[in-house]
Amino acid sequence: MLQGKTALITGSSQGIGLAVAKAYLADGARVVLTSERPLDQCPEMADVIRRPGAHYIAVDLAKDGEAERLVAAAVEKLGPIDILVNNLGTFREPAFLDLTRAQFDFIFHVNVWSAIAVTREVARHSINSGRGGRILFTTSLNGSRSEPRHTLYDASKGAINALTRQLAIELAPHGFTTAAIAPGLVETPLTDFGLRSDPAARQAILEQIPLRRIASVEDLAGWYVFLGSDAASYATGTIITVDGGLDAQQMAERPIAVSEQH
Repeated sequence: MLQGKTALITGSSQGIGLAVAKAYLADGARVVLTSERPLDQCPEMADVIRRPGAHYIAVDLAKDGEAERLVAAAVEKLGPIDILVNNLGTFREPAFLDLTRAQFDFIFHVNVWSAIAVTREVARHSINSGRGGRILFTTSLNGSRSEPRHTLYDASKGAINALTRQLAIELAPHGFTTAAIAPGLVETPLTDFGLRSDPAARQAILEQIPLRRIASVEDLAGWYVFLGSDAASYATGTIITVDGGLDAQQMAERPIAVSEQH
């Protein structure tokens, strides 16, 4: 589905981004992967970066000016970018009453501004080449549903949802479409939270998911392939929820009164 396409994937040294890069390469795309770590500190990528069409650029998108450097280097390696996957994001915050401006600035710079800055640079290069493209975002079910101690993360993902819709309108005249994938809980280094080492906590989470399992990164990667392909060319401004049924469920379980059984 992606034969001959070029793609830039941020936050792709591990987790969802790395799975998407693998799927894109397997489906025929040429890909630039990126994270803030030097390549020799990314053991998860060892086999991926040796595949034909794979490139790696180390940039720290938490710093000003790095988005411009990343996109310029990616265009030099690939030519015009057909698909941008804004996957970079992190979670790091205390309870609401302990939040600081510095924590807000960090989370919103990494989770929101980096996506804006990289998208802006890709759009500039593509428009100058007379081309459009596909802009994809990794958002979260937390962008529309909330949980304790996630104030900044949830707010930043809500911003990504709004950005997905806004850029669908803003960039449509230039031939771009946008879409976002909103996972529930996914098995990644960022989302472990001790669940691998605490069977009871893990079971409590599983019992809240209708499909009774936590998503793997492979459960998500195919959606990025489809949304990056020409088969999805008429979909724009859309947010796809991939959460095992979490968003469809009001609560995992509650007692049923006798009067409700008739």
